[in-house]
Amino acid sequence: MKLIILGSGGSTPIPRPGCSCRVCVEARRKGIPYARTGSSLFIPGPNILFDTPEEIAVQLNREGISSVDFIFYTHWHPDHTLGMRIVERMYMFWLGKFVRGERPSKKVKVYALKEVMRDLRAIRNKHGPFFDYYEKLGLIETFELENEGTVEVKGISITPIRVKTSWNVSTVFVVEKGDRKVAYAPCDSKPFPNANMVRNLDLLIIGNVFPEGPLKDGITIPESNVLRKELFSLEEVLEISRRLNVNEIVITHIEEEWGKSYDEYKELERRYREFNIRFAYDGMRISLQTPSDVPVLEKG
Repeated sequence: MKLIILGSGGSTPIPRPGCSCRVCVEARRKGIPYARTGSSLFIPGPNILFDTPEEIAVQLNREGISSVDFIFYTHWHPDHTLGMRIVERMYMFWLGKFVRGERPSKKVKVYALKEVMRDLRAIRNKHGPFFDYYEKLGLIETFELENEGTVEVKGISITPIRVKTSWNVSTVFVVEKGDRKVAYAPCDSKPFPNANMVRNLDLLIIGNVFPEGPLKDGITIPESNVLRKELFSLEEVLEISRRLNVNEIVITHIEEEWGKSYDEYKELERRYREFNIRFAYDGMRISLQTPSDVPVLEKG
C-alpha cells in the first residue's frame, strides 16, 4: 500500500501570507519541504483522497495526480473542506455542458460519518448546500457512514472511528490492505479512540501535535490552557503509541504557529529516533511493504 501526504500543514499554511517570521521567510525562499499546505492524504491506484483543503488543486497538480474517484472527509473544518470544488474543476467542462449538452466526465463518490455529512451539507450559499448543487450536476454521489462500519474500495478496507470532542465530531480513518493497517487522524482526534480497530497499527498519521519548547513568538502553552484539551503533546502521542502498539508515527497538520522550520523537525526526528517518529512534509511518500518490513518513507 502506497500513500502520499499531499499536504502536511495546519489551519494556516507555511508561509503564512504577509508574515515575515524566519520560518515563513525561509519557506518562501526554499519552497517544499519548508513550505506546507493544508492537510490531505492520497492513495494512488484506487485514487482515494482524504479531505479537500483550499490548496487541493495545487497539491494534485504538483504530484501529477490526474484522477480522484473517492473522497473521504474527516470533519467540516474549512482547512479540510473548502477545496471541495475540486470535483467541478476536474470533471465539469462548462463549454461542453452548455454548447453540446455534455454531462460531467466522472461522478466522484463522497463518504463521511452521518454527523460529518450533516456538517458538510451545512456549507452552503443562499441557493442551498454546495453538495446538493454538485449532486444535481452529477459530479458527486454521497454516502453516509456508520461508526466503525467498514467500506471496501477496490481492495482497500476503510473504517471510520467517530471522535467526539467538546464541540465537534471528527473521524479517525483506519485503512487496511492485506495485513497492513494505517490510521489517519489529521485533526480533532482528541480524546484518541481506544477501539480495537486502532490497535496494532503499522502506521499512525496524526495531527494537532505541538512540539516541545517555546512556539512562535516565544509562547509556551500553559498546562491549564484550553488548547491542551484539543492538542496533543509529543509525550501524549508516545503514550498512544505504547498503549495501542503502533509501529511507526508520522506527525502531520503542522501549524505555522509552532514556529519551527523543516530542519528543526528533522532534528526532532533524530532525537526521537528510538520511538519511530517522523514529521510529514508535502509530497512525502510512504510505502507499507511486506509483513517482514516496516513502513518505508520515500522522498517526495
